[in-house]
Amino acid sequence: MIAHTTRTGGTPAKVLIVDNDARVRTALCALIESSPGLSVVGEASSRSGAHEANEKLCPDVVVLDLLLPSVQDGLELLKQLARTGKAVVALSIRDGLRTAAFAAGAAAFVEKYAGPDALLETLREVVAGLPERD
Repeated sequence: MIAHTTRTGGTPAKVLIVDNDARVRTALCALIESSPGLSVVGEASSRSGAHEANEKLCPDVVVLDLLLPSVQDGLELLKQLARTGKAVVALSIRDGLRTAAFAAGAAAFVEKYAGPDALLETLREVVAGLPERD
């Protein structure tokens, strides 16, 4: 059964994609936009761009590649977003970063090799657990 992903009033959950690879951002955007109840509100390729987009767009969830371009950058951004209460789904090609991602405040972790269905299911679960917005 697919979890309900829309927010109050049937509004789709707003997703910000943060990945330094434009091809990955494009693929993630297409995947997420094709899923009912989810809407990509923006993209960023860097830590500073992610902060700016987060402030301006107020997404419900951030999908963050931890290798941005280094693990240190990705984990530091994750910590900063988590401190503000933002739900972050951490992505990585390195499953060994799972523990570090959760320690930094990730709401969820998805290995990039897990495939599109794993990411969408994880996003639905994270969104379902979010408090309703006004």
